[in-house]
Amino acid sequence: MPPEETGPRTLIVEDEEALAKSMARILKSRNIEADTAFSGAEARQRMAEAEYGVVLLDVRLPDESGYGLLSELRALKPDIAVVMISGVDDPELGKAAVEHGAHGYFVKPIGSTELYLAVVNAIRRRRLELEYQANLKRLEQMVAERAEQMQNAAHVQEGMLPRSPLDGDGFEVAAHFTPAREISGDFYDWYLPDANRIAVTLGDVMGKGLPAAMMMATVRAALRASAQVEDLEQSVRLAARIMEAPLEVNQAFVTVFHGVFDITSGDVHYIDAGHGHARILRGSTGQENLSLRGAPIGMFPDTEFSIGWANLKPGDTLLVFSDGLLDLRPDMAVKDVLLPADVRRSATAQELVDNLTQGVRGREMADDVTVLALRRKWNPKA
Repeated sequence: MPPEETGPRTLIVEDEEALAKSMARILKSRNIEADTAFSGAEARQRMAEAEYGVVLLDVRLPDESGYGLLSELRALKPDIAVVMISGVDDPELGKAAVEHGAHGYFVKPIGSTELYLAVVNAIRRRRLELEYQANLKRLEQMVAERAEQMQNAAHVQEGMLPRSPLDGDGFEVAAHFTPAREISGDFYDWYLPDANRIAVTLGDVMGKGLPAAMMMATVRAALRASAQVEDLEQSVRLAARIMEAPLEVNQAFVTVFHGVFDITSGDVHYIDAGHGHARILRGSTGQENLSLRGAPIGMFPDTEFSIGWANLKPGDTLLVFSDGLLDLRPDMAVKDVLLPADVRRSATAQELVDNLTQGVRGREMADDVTVLALRRKWNPKA
């Protein structure tokens, strides 16, 4: 076999000089460069002067045990393949050699073919081990880089969401967002199209992870881009047209609750595009479900979006949440069941959101949890 296929030099550590030289000649006749050392001390000197890929190591050396040198090599030169040789045919010695990191155990005398194959197989096995370790290291590096990228993406996504709460004249709005993974397809948003109105949105893109998060950014941007269109149905339809191509490419759809609150009158005009989780809390004692609901955006072409209406009296709260909240609070899946008393009696919108999502950050959730609450104040100037 040519030298380039057999690998680096071999060191034969054997106290019987004639045997060591004979083994070296056999290997050299097969194009494997080999040196000899007749003691542990000489072996160390040889390895300090040259690089070796394989060491054929006698179990019994005149100045020490071969097992001691084997342990030293495993600790200091782990890239070297070590093959133990011995004049004793003892399975326990062979087992001990392998357990200490040897790539093989052979009993003397060793035939020329057996010797050659022992060296070649040790080189090949060690090469595979080194390739595996290199691949594992690359994989770990890739995982670490991806984790850092995902963490950065999560920070970017979190930075896109409005800071909660927003306390305005006549209203307060608050939200909670916990992704099931690093990044999410859920989002919430609010902004003031003019001094008398605030628009609120909660959306859930089908899927999880990076593709859903990218779609979430597209949906949010599209709805904001159409915010200046006063007709709510036209505004959402325009946003749907903007999202049509990316949703089709990704074979996705998005459920959205999008509403506009009139700060002066308390009127809420809204479109529920396949979302279905919206309620109005009447003070701390009553509760109504917003039942008007259409198809998700991207599910059907030319979808018509119907506009719903409700009115918030002072002290009332519009509550919208993603279906991930139902994993935390299964009782909320039954829409006619009143929210817990501590939630309904919350003094602020932020307190209400916090009470609803209590414990979510300490649990492993299967889905993203997003909650938004818009409350009309008792005293608009308070």
